[in-house]
Amino acid sequence: MTVYLFDFDGTLVDSTGAVEKALRIAIEKTIPAVIESDLYDEYYKALFLFIKGKLTYQHLGVIHELVAQGTIHEYYRQMPKYIKDFPHARRVIRTLRKRGRTVISFSGEHTYPGGKVIFLKRTKWYDEFDEVITFKSTKDMLTKFETLRELYPDEPFVWVDDSPSRFTYILDENTLLVQKASPHKSDVALLFERQNFLKIKSLIEVLEIDDGLSEFL
Repeated sequence: MTVYLFDFDGTLVDSTGAVEKALRIAIEKTIPAVIESDLYDEYYKALFLFIKGKLTYQHLGVIHELVAQGTIHEYYRQMPKYIKDFPHARRVIRTLRKRGRTVISFSGEHTYPGGKVIFLKRTKWYDEFDEVITFKSTKDMLTKFETLRELYPDEPFVWVDDSPSRFTYILDENTLLVQKASPHKSDVALLFERQNFLKIKSLIEVLEIDDGLSEFL
């Protein structure tokens, strides 16, 4: 049995345009006076940095106000409305599960506690997986990867992600690392020297990979 690990944002769904739209709507709904003021850019930047986990001390006071006004909560309520599936995404996941593969959502957590699960449920993706696992940091990611390997000691893993930098930490030879091409992420040259690394343009190629693995196994 092959175990598939799929990243979410940037791999199965496109959320790039959704971030900007949800941020603006959240500010409009909770603190409308800011929209036409000189403060808008500062509030927008502070909220964006918070969501990306890159908040600086300089914007800490603004974030406290956005929390008090419910702006951050409103952002997470609005965001799922504008997230779009990449072509073939659900078809690939459903086909793999029909073939008897174990399919796991394996992706980074948002700054907002439980934010990733909120997005998965509100975009109706949560129940598409056999299991949902989120991680907070690289160390946490590696710990949870090792836990999965202990649960499935002999099964081959196929990890599909648009962030190839994560793959540099994985030395497990029974894991095929598949980079989903993205205009927002740079390649990691050393990965192309590995025999267990592939780069794909479309998610539909995952089914071709699965066909090949089946023949090989």
